[in-house]
Amino acid sequence: MKDVVDLTQYKFDQAEEYLRTKLIDFSHRPEIQAQIGEAFYIWKNDPDLLLEDLDENDIDDLTFAKFFDWFIYDFKLFSEEKRIIERFYEEERSSLPDIEKNLIRDWINNLHSFFEVEEVFPKKGCQIKDIFTGEPFNVRDSASSDQIKPLDIVSARPIKTGSTHYFSGVILVYPPALKPIIMDFFNREFKEYKKRFGKKQTLRTYLKDWGFLIENYIEDTVKNPRFLTPEGDELVSASSTYRLKNYNRALEALRGIKSLKEIEGGTDELRVFSWVRRGRNKISVTIEIENDKITIESYSVDLLFRVKNLLERKLTGLITYQKDKVRQLDSFIDRKEQKTQKPDKLFPGLKNKNELNGVLDEYYDDWVDKPLERLHGKTPREALHTKGGREKLNSILDELQNIYDHAKKRGEPYYNVLKLRKKLRLE
Repeated sequence: MKDVVDLTQYKFDQAEEYLRTKLIDFSHRPEIQAQIGEAFYIWKNDPDLLLEDLDENDIDDLTFAKFFDWFIYDFKLFSEEKRIIERFYEEERSSLPDIEKNLIRDWINNLHSFFEVEEVFPKKGCQIKDIFTGEPFNVRDSASSDQIKPLDIVSARPIKTGSTHYFSGVILVYPPALKPIIMDFFNREFKEYKKRFGKKQTLRTYLKDWGFLIENYIEDTVKNPRFLTPEGDELVSASSTYRLKNYNRALEALRGIKSLKEIEGGTDELRVFSWVRRGRNKISVTIEIENDKITIESYSVDLLFRVKNLLERKLTGLITYQKDKVRQLDSFIDRKEQKTQKPDKLFPGLKNKNELNGVLDEYYDDWVDKPLERLHGKTPREALHTKGGREKLNSILDELQNIYDHAKKRGEPYYNVLKLRKKLRLE
C-alpha cells in the first residue's frame, strides 16, 4: 500500500514541476512582462524606488525569487484585476491534464502567510500552523527542516501537491519574540483594510491583497529598531521652556492643578512637579519652576504637548512661550558606528518629493483658514489680529516645526514650516 501512495505522490510531484514551468512561461507574455516593473514597485513598497532607474541587474537573486513568487500568485494585473495564476487557469485549463487542473485549483487559493513551527521532522519536513487563521500544514521540505526549530516563525507560501504541501519560493525564519509584533501590525492593518474596502472583507482577502506588507514591515523593524515607552510612544528627550512673569502666582497656580504633584525636596529657587498619565503609576512629565522660567521635560512628544496645553490654560498671562527642544534617542546613545541616513520616505501613493510638497502646500493653504480649538475657534489667519492670538499661533507653528524636524531626522515625510510662516507673514 505504501508503494501505491508513494507512486501517486510521485505523479503529483512530476505534475507540479510541469505546471510551474507552464506558469513561468505564461508570465513571459509581453502584456504581463510590461507590468513587472510597476509590480516590483508595489511589492517593494519603497517610495524612493524610481521605476525609470529600475534595472533587473541591480536586484539580487534572493529578492527577485521572493518577488516573482508574489508576482505569479498574488499580483493583480492592472488591465483586468485578475491575478496571473487566475488568468492562466482561465486561458489554459482546456489543454491541462486532470492532475494539473486539480493542482492549479488548489494553488489559486493559496496564501503567503506567517506560520509558527509546531514540530520538526529532521531530513523530512515540519508541522506548521498559520498564526492568523490557525490552519495547520504538514510540509515536506528536507532543506528547511535542518534550519528551523519549534516555535520559530516562518514567512512562507505552502502549496498543496497531492497529499502534502511544499514551500513555494523562498522562506524567511524569524525568532518567536517577533510574533507579538507581527500580530499587532496585522490587527491594525486588517482593520484599516476593512475600513477601506468594506466590513465584509475576510482575513484571506486581506492576506491576498495586503499580506506582503507584513514582511516589509517586519524587515524594516529588524533593520531599523525604534525605541518605545511603556505607553507606546517613541522614546525621545523633549522639553519646552517658558518665560515666567510672576513666580509666586505661578507656583500657587501649579499647586492648584489636581493632576500635578509637587515633589518633595524643592528649594526657594527651584520647585519640581510631576504629571502622571491617567491610569499609570510612572511619572510621565516633570515641570521645573524657577525664578524666571518654567521648564517642562518628557520622554514623549505627545505627552509634552498635552502638558503644554494644560499649563497654557491654567497659567494664562503668567507665562510666555520661549522654545521647544526634541532629541531622538539615537542622538544621545553612544554608538560605535553611525549608519548613513536613509533618503526621505514619502506617503503611500506619492512617487517623488515634488508631489509630496504639492500635497502639503495644498493642505496648509486650507489650514490657515480652518478654525482651531487651540485658537478658541479662530482660524490661524484671524488669530493674527491680536497679540495673544499671534503668540498662540507662534507656539503652534513652533510645535509643528519640531514635529517635522523630528520626522525629517527619521527619514519620514516632513514639511518646511517656514513656508507657512511666510503665508501668515510671521517670519
